Amino acid sequence: MPEFMILILANEADDDRLSPAETKALVEGHSAYERSLRAAAAYLDGERLRPSAEGRRVSARDGTLRVEAGPFAEAQLGGYYLVKAEDLAAAVALAQRCPMSPSTSFEVRPVMASHIRVDKASERGHVFAFAVLGAAPTESGWIEVMDRIDQETHDSFPADRMLGGLRLQPPGLGRRVTPTAVFDGPFLESKEVIGGLCFLRMTSIEAAVHWASQTAFVTHGALEIRELWRS
Repeated sequence: MPEFMILILANEADDDRLSPAETKALVEGHSAYERSLRAAAAYLDGERLRPSAEGRRVSARDGTLRVEAGPFAEAQLGGYYLVKAEDLAAAVALAQRCPMSPSTSFEVRPVMASHIRVDKASERGHVFAFAVLGAAPTESGWIEVMDRIDQETHDSFPADRMLGGLRLQPPGLGRRVTPTAVFDGPFLESKEVIGGLCFLRMTSIEAAVHWASQTAFVTHGALEIRELWRS
């Protein structure tokens, strides 16, 4: 059955203004939502990410390494669910059942390939999600960037720290879900568009930045590094 990723795009500043009762209801709603996905045999994986202000974005332009501290944009990646569904319409229907705050949206994207360890956060230590970002004026150009990154990074992961990853299909094959509507992709209005995620166990954010800075991910695109909430 096809796999889809539901990317949770949150406005952290707005969510920080929610009342304690609203925040509690949202957290409890996500717990109930995960249980419902498991009951329907649709759940494959899911994680919440620590605030983007704690993260880093690493890129290299013209041979110059650039490391930015978060937050990075109005809408931040707050977490995800990896699900299986009959088709995109069914995956969108699953996303529409997920609780969201008024300023939250979901991006539902088909998965091209995945190999994620579901027990990645079960051991002691820090686990970081590395969101692979690419920028291009057209979707075909963006696909070329992602293909180049894929070709030059497939053997660059440290085996003792690698916890899996996935590549997403182009945004034109996805949908964006808001509290009031569903929109077709692509979503290239953003400066950089996510093309996949990988997960590594690292001793610190500094170690994660050091590893990222030596890869072709940041030569052709960028990596946004965020620790898993439960690691």
